[in-house]
Amino acid sequence: MDFNDLSKYVYQKYGLKFQPAIPGSKELYVLMSPLDSSYFAMMSRIKKDDAGIDGPGHIATLDLRCGDFSDMIRDLPGFTSAFRLKSKDWVGVWLDRGNDQAIKNALDYAFKLAMNGDKLNIADTQYIYVPGEKTDEKYQEQKIKPRREVIRRNKQKQVPDQIQKMLESYDYSILPAKGRAKNFYNQAKMMADYSEEYDQPAAFKRYYPTYHDMMVPQLRTYFTWRKKIREGKFEKTSTSYAYVYIYELLNNIGVKNSDDGFEKLNKFKEYYAQKYDVEIVGNLDRWLKDYVLYYHLDREKVNQVFENEIATDKDYHVLLHPNDYSISELVEVFKRLSPYLSTCLSYKKLGDNFDQVFAEIWNRILVLKRKNNISFFSKYVAHRNLLVENLFTGAVFYPQKNELQSYIIDPERKYLYKADKWYVSVLHPVKRQRSELNTFIHEVDRLMRIKFRLGRPLKPRKLEKVFLQAIETGIDTYQQKVEDAKRPKIEINFASLGQIRADASVTRDSLLTDEEKQLEAEEEKKETQKIKESNPPVEKEPQTKETYGLSKDELFFLMSLLTKKSWQDYVKKRHLMASILADNINDKLFDEIGDAVIEFNDQDQPEIIADYLPDLEEMFLSDEGE
Repeated sequence: MDFNDLSKYVYQKYGLKFQPAIPGSKELYVLMSPLDSSYFAMMSRIKKDDAGIDGPGHIATLDLRCGDFSDMIRDLPGFTSAFRLKSKDWVGVWLDRGNDQAIKNALDYAFKLAMNGDKLNIADTQYIYVPGEKTDEKYQEQKIKPRREVIRRNKQKQVPDQIQKMLESYDYSILPAKGRAKNFYNQAKMMADYSEEYDQPAAFKRYYPTYHDMMVPQLRTYFTWRKKIREGKFEKTSTSYAYVYIYELLNNIGVKNSDDGFEKLNKFKEYYAQKYDVEIVGNLDRWLKDYVLYYHLDREKVNQVFENEIATDKDYHVLLHPNDYSISELVEVFKRLSPYLSTCLSYKKLGDNFDQVFAEIWNRILVLKRKNNISFFSKYVAHRNLLVENLFTGAVFYPQKNELQSYIIDPERKYLYKADKWYVSVLHPVKRQRSELNTFIHEVDRLMRIKFRLGRPLKPRKLEKVFLQAIETGIDTYQQKVEDAKRPKIEINFASLGQIRADASVTRDSLLTDEEKQLEAEEEKKETQKIKESNPPVEKEPQTKETYGLSKDELFFLMSLLTKKSWQDYVKKRHLMASILADNINDKLFDEIGDAVIEFNDQDQPEIIADYLPDLEEMFLSDEGE
């Protein structure tokens, strides 16, 4: 059927004429509903080159608005998606390839739908009176039945048996929304090992192409080209053929296993897409990620296809966990995210010191999140999202696996499979991320210039006060550390403290004269007698089976503290120091107690640490210890 035949048919049956969509146009004609002048059919002339057909001239196409019925007829022989309108309510048909009766039935349905206000139900019997007819004939709606005329014509042209079987295997009973991918998968399995030697190549152009969209010469052209690809001979062909081959690999058709399929996809990307058709590369990269997730390939392949994402995620991880990385790594991340950093004056002037200051600043920024729940990172760097992820979007893919596994790409990117859906937890950069971080680094540079007296002052940019305070605190903290480092450090070797005390005692004794020593002995004797008289229980010093290495003076001092008796006169008369006695006791009892047992209170008076009082009483005052 050509345009003239169609025009005559429309006028005789409906009393309507095709009108130019634009006055004077010879490329697009429309049929309008007599009720509201809305379009229900469009006839257009498309250049053969644009349609993927060799040769000069045009080819006539017809678009029909068939509403919900469109899905039922879109994949019938000769029918396809609409050429002019990308809508699910419209279908298209090649006038010179479609079956005349099928075209008339579809046109009749579109007309009745327009006349009934889009409320036509094919399950009901409809009678419509069409004005303008020569007779008052009423027309009864007829269902459009699948036609096999194209297949029958193919038989007459001696189509290869395998292709013929494949064409006949198409299941029209499945709605195209699901059946298109399933039919492609089943037909692809049938043709997995098929090859051709066809020497009359035909072009092919179609969105989301499948075998069902090809004429026999196009099918033979494809399988001839695919044979060469499998032999390692990559030749330029129609983009639609390339996509069919990719769809086969995504469905694991023509591969040994998933690893083999992954290698073939990468090989096709390298030797064909990047060389002949770079527009394919973007889709291939996206589908390769989906491929490793769906078939759960090993970590090496995951790292390969997610290389850029992993690098970005690591930058974010460094910012969130700077203590797990070096300071230089932290600064390098900011260099990548904010070009301002490498050019600012403070970075150039301070050198390595800048890194130290910046680390202090960033730690203060992170503290705001932990203490006050104010997140600089979420506001100016990236925020976390949990999104539904649809694998193989834009590809003809028929899922075969029922149980899929979640995949953790890295600490910041996780793909989760729950309730038959894929979810991805990922950090997305905020809008104007670079600009916002440049503002932050500018304020860091401005305040550093003030604090370190570098160059001319900068005009402030808009940044929240809480972040400005964090920057200043970070700089002040660094400067304080520098000042502390300049102060001389005094180190005390506590291991030598005992010897020092012993030496001090010897030195003290050597400085006393004989008279002083005699006088001290007499005073000690008197003091001892006095203590015995005033403290009868202590007149007999407790005799312990175990003194734990304590000297007579140390034991007296400890027992006085345990029994809360006076020790001051005893220590004074013997020219002893309470602090030295306490330290000696702490050292000698450390192995037994595991800690110091005597400490000095706010009044600088020694006392037994309460936690160890029971242990000491058991050691020195119990029956076992007496």
